[in-house]
Amino acid sequence: MHRQPFSLPTMAWWLLVVSGFFHLSIGLSNTFVNIFLFKVDHSFAAIAWYNLLVFISLPFTFVLAAWMSRKTSTAMALRIGIILHAVFYAVTLMVGEQAAHIPELLGLLTGVAEGFYWLAFDVLSIEYTDKKGHEPFFGIFGVLTSVANVVAPPVAGLLISREDAFFGGLTGYHVVFGISFVLFIAATLLSFRLHSQALPDLRLLSGFRALQRRPWRRILIASSLYGIREGVFMFLIGLLVYVATGSEMKLGEFLLLQGALSFAAFFFAGRFSGRFRWRLLVAGAIGMACAACLFLLPIRPWTIILYGCVTSATLPFFLVPLQGYVYDAMDDIAGHDVPSTTHIVVREWFENAGRIVGTILFISICRHSSPQAVRGLSILSFGLGLVQLATVALVWQVERRVFRRRSGTFAASLGEDEQSESLAKRRARPTS
Repeated sequence: MHRQPFSLPTMAWWLLVVSGFFHLSIGLSNTFVNIFLFKVDHSFAAIAWYNLLVFISLPFTFVLAAWMSRKTSTAMALRIGIILHAVFYAVTLMVGEQAAHIPELLGLLTGVAEGFYWLAFDVLSIEYTDKKGHEPFFGIFGVLTSVANVVAPPVAGLLISREDAFFGGLTGYHVVFGISFVLFIAATLLSFRLHSQALPDLRLLSGFRALQRRPWRRILIASSLYGIREGVFMFLIGLLVYVATGSEMKLGEFLLLQGALSFAAFFFAGRFSGRFRWRLLVAGAIGMACAACLFLLPIRPWTIILYGCVTSATLPFFLVPLQGYVYDAMDDIAGHDVPSTTHIVVREWFENAGRIVGTILFISICRHSSPQAVRGLSILSFGLGLVQLATVALVWQVERRVFRRRSGTFAASLGEDEQSESLAKRRARPTS
C-alpha cells in the first residue's frame, strides 16, 4: 500500500520560505557575532554579557510578542522579529568596532528580536498545519535549517578570512553582516505574504497555576536544568575553537563538521525516538557526559574539536526525546480555557532561567584573565557537561509514573478480560 502524498497549505509553504531566508542569515552571522565581540574587546566577559542580556530579555519578549499578536496578528509579530534582526546588523554596520563596546545593548536588541520571531513562528506553524501536516512541515523545516547550518558557516569563515587578509581590519565581518542584513530584508518582504488571525488572551497566571501538576512541574525543572548547560555552550565551544586555532576559516570548517554530524544524528533520533524514547534520552545524556570528561584534560585544539564532534553526534539523541516529553506533558495539561501559547511562554521562562544561571556562573569565573580562570573554566565546563544527568533523573520520575499508569490500565484490562472469559464459560456450561 502506497503512502498518500501530503499537501501543505500555501501559507505553510510561504512560512517555510521565510524561515529558509531567516536561517540562512542566522547561519552566516550568529556564531561570528561572538567572535567579532571577542576580537575587538579581547575578553570572554563581553560575550557573556551579550548572551546574558539575550536570555534575560527573551521571556519578557515572549509575553510582549503574545500581546502584540493578540492586538494585531501573529504574522505581524513575526515580521517585527525579522525587522529587528535586520536593525541589529544595520546598527553593527554603522557603528563598526564600537558596537563591541556595548554588548549589553546588542544583547537586548537580539533578545527582543528572537522573542518576537520564535513565538510567532511556533504559533504560525501550528496555525498553518493540521495533525497530518505537522510531520511534513517540520521535516522540511529541519532540512532547511540543517542545510543552512552546514553551508553558511564555512562560507562566512571563508569570506571573513579572505576579506581581512586583503583589506585588513575587520572588513570580512562587515561583508558577512551586510549579507545577513540583505537576507533579513528579503525575509521581511516575503513575510507580507503571510496572513493570520489574532491570538486569544494569554492567561499567564492560569499557565503558572498548572505548575501544581507534578509531571508538568518536573518537566519544566528538567528543562531549566538543561538550560544551565545550554546557556554557556551555545557560545563557548565556537569561541574556544577560534581561540585555539586563531582562524575564522578553521571555525567555519569545524561548524561544517558539527552541522553534518548533527544532521545525521537528528535524522536517526527523529526516526527512532517514538519507539526508544527513554533509551535514546539516556544514551544521549551519557554520551554528552563522556564528552565533558575531555575538559579534565588541558584545553587543546584537538580536545575542543573532539568534544564538539562527540556532542554533535550525541546531543540530538538527548534533545529530541526531551522535546517529546515536554510536548506530551503540555498535551496532558491542555485545556480550552488556557491556550497552548501560554504553556510555551511558561516553559520559555523556566528554560531561560537556567540559561541565565549558567551564564552568570561563566561571568563570575571569567572576570579576570589568569591561569586560575582558565582552570576554573575547565571545571565549570566539566560540571555543566554533567547537568543533563539530573535532567534525566527528573524525566525518569515522569516516565515511571506513565509506565505505572499504563501498567495499571493494562492489568485492569486483563482482569476485565479474565472476568468476561469466566462469565462466558459459566453461561456456556449446560444446566442439569
